Amino acid sequence: MQLTKQLALAAGTLLSTVSGGVQAADWLVDSSVLAYGEKDSEGQDRVNILEPVLSITKQNAPDDYFNVKLVYDSLTGASPNGGFASSKTQTFTSPSGGGGYTVKPGYTPLDPTFKDARTAVSVNWMTPISRMKRYLAGINFSSESDYTSASGSYSLLQDFNHKQTTLTLGLAYSYDAVNPHGGFPTPLGSLKGESRYSVRALTHTRASGGSTSSGTSSSSTSSSSGEGLNYEGEGLDLNLFKGKTKQTWDAIIGVSQVLNRYTLLNLNYGISSVSGYQTDPYKLVPIMDANGYPVDFVHENRPDSRLKQTLKVDGVTAIGKDSLHLSYRYYWDDWGVKANTYDVKYHLSLGQHWYLVPHYRYSQQTKANFYYLGLPNTHSPSTYRYASSDTRLADMTTVTLGGMVGWKMTSDLSFTLNLEQMTQSGDSHPSSAVGDQKNHDMFPTITATMVTLGMRMRF
Repeated sequence: MQLTKQLALAAGTLLSTVSGGVQAADWLVDSSVLAYGEKDSEGQDRVNILEPVLSITKQNAPDDYFNVKLVYDSLTGASPNGGFASSKTQTFTSPSGGGGYTVKPGYTPLDPTFKDARTAVSVNWMTPISRMKRYLAGINFSSESDYTSASGSYSLLQDFNHKQTTLTLGLAYSYDAVNPHGGFPTPLGSLKGESRYSVRALTHTRASGGSTSSGTSSSSTSSSSGEGLNYEGEGLDLNLFKGKTKQTWDAIIGVSQVLNRYTLLNLNYGISSVSGYQTDPYKLVPIMDANGYPVDFVHENRPDSRLKQTLKVDGVTAIGKDSLHLSYRYYWDDWGVKANTYDVKYHLSLGQHWYLVPHYRYSQQTKANFYYLGLPNTHSPSTYRYASSDTRLADMTTVTLGGMVGWKMTSDLSFTLNLEQMTQSGDSHPSSAVGDQKNHDMFPTITATMVTLGMRMRF
């Protein structure tokens, strides 16, 4: 995801500079703190995130800068384990058989032991090659207790037509490693008889809708909380890329065109090839009897390759002292997932020192071709090559509504407050539900509140 954002940034560099973002200066310091919290329609609290960010830029010109960014994520709460609500009590074990948690009837199973932290650092720079050409490059590294990622990117931007047209070509590579607490589960292997398994959520995928919660689950003491790298008596392992790996190649081609003195249009196409371990080692798939009750759980299994493609168009137009920003993105992959995303922002000037930016985003995606509410116990799980009950791979609609207010205290110091609410919903009573599943919500609506405080200082 970080690589795609970098490449999209390259394709949209002209768009951002024209829309009044960056000016030439010696130094820019941007800092922000995000507070994020989720709750579902069953009344259960899910993921909570606290994310401070610090970005420092040495700015020589809009197309000549060096940037360093530091990010720290603290995640707590509870996370869906892949099961669904049932009329019966459901019990799950934690690592090494040292404890577990019980889910009351009528509630989606959520693991309340979710806790992790992520540290990330990125370095990006843009340098002119000639009057009409420049490049943008970057390197990134992030680490958490069970996941490590390193990546790099390079984009070439070429101007034409008296700088009215810009062509961007970008390439990026990422090398990731996952080392789950408790070890790697057997794909589609039964949970019965296992005591080493932890049903925690894989934290690096949280942003795509993998939520968490804890209100209705009771947990006993577990032998492994999943904190840090020291667990199960193994001690600290300095091999950051231990475990199974995943490699990602991203490429993008983009064109930015100045239509007139007020309007700029940007179009880009992106393609991403992912190979390696892509299964979430903490997710389960229910095995259902004819009456829709879970009689067992197996570990999910996903393909080890994925080809993702996107088409995106962005536009910005000046309306007096204000500006309108529009965006549309179409996504599709060979897992069967397709998504349409619309984004609208309006930058409203409120005098010399204040401005307001209302924001609306709508996204709708289709389910993956191996997403199931559960597998029937009349067939062996091995009948299915791939299977997942992770609702992030289900049909869903996501709506984000909110806005940002900004205060330019001086020409060199400004503050922002961004408040948004995201609502994620799906098919609560799908036609594939059987027996008891029809009596419960198979996709509880998730509401996330996001509050971000930001400061920009120029000196």
